[in-house]
Amino acid sequence: MTSACSTGTCAHYQEMVRLQRNLHDGLGPGLAGIMLRADILAELLTANQSAAQEMLRDLRHEAAAFMTEFRRVLADQSPAELEGRGLAGALRALAARMSRATGETLAITTDLGAEHELDREVDRSVQVAVFWIAKEALTNVVKHAKARNCRIGVRVVDGVLQLSIVDDGIGRVGLSRRGIGLTSMGSRAAELGGWCEVTDGAPGAGVAVTAHLPARDPGLGCHAPHPPTER
Repeated sequence: MTSACSTGTCAHYQEMVRLQRNLHDGLGPGLAGIMLRADILAELLTANQSAAQEMLRDLRHEAAAFMTEFRRVLADQSPAELEGRGLAGALRALAARMSRATGETLAITTDLGAEHELDREVDRSVQVAVFWIAKEALTNVVKHAKARNCRIGVRVVDGVLQLSIVDDGIGRVGLSRRGIGLTSMGSRAAELGGWCEVTDGAPGAGVAVTAHLPARDPGLGCHAPHPPTER
């Protein structure tokens, strides 16, 4: 291995990291949603035929969307959910889809402000990063948190986009190790001059994912100041 690759700076290594992250962030949530719905479907087959048929239609739609996302990941394109929607619309659609994947046992609310304001104030590259961070955070809530409620908040203050995702689940005990997903959230924010951290939510319960990113092109020198203390 060359010295550049051993330090993670060669183009081949960086492309491998990019592909690993995109496959995880783009395809992992889709697979998790399909598996979760399959489990619920198995229970409904004997208890509620009508609900089972509706869930099966959703499952087929999810599988088709998964294949579309797979092709977009390979082509290194932005998430399909952002096309024609903008960030606020994409996050609302993501919240609704994740809630349906749990059989509506998880209620996800959004506080995103005016939809067109986000699109006007936030550069596209930042929107893409924020969407991926939110998608990974929600996937962790669905898979690990055992939560009943989750809230997504986005606002822009003094040129900094502030994202928060807070649940009322079992806390960070559900995140026993720092895997690709948590690392990916941090690296996506850092690449744009921002930061992302995972902390305890409400006292005694829940997890809070917080990310701050410059709303405008970081190439112009923008950055989001890191929180003064680590928790």
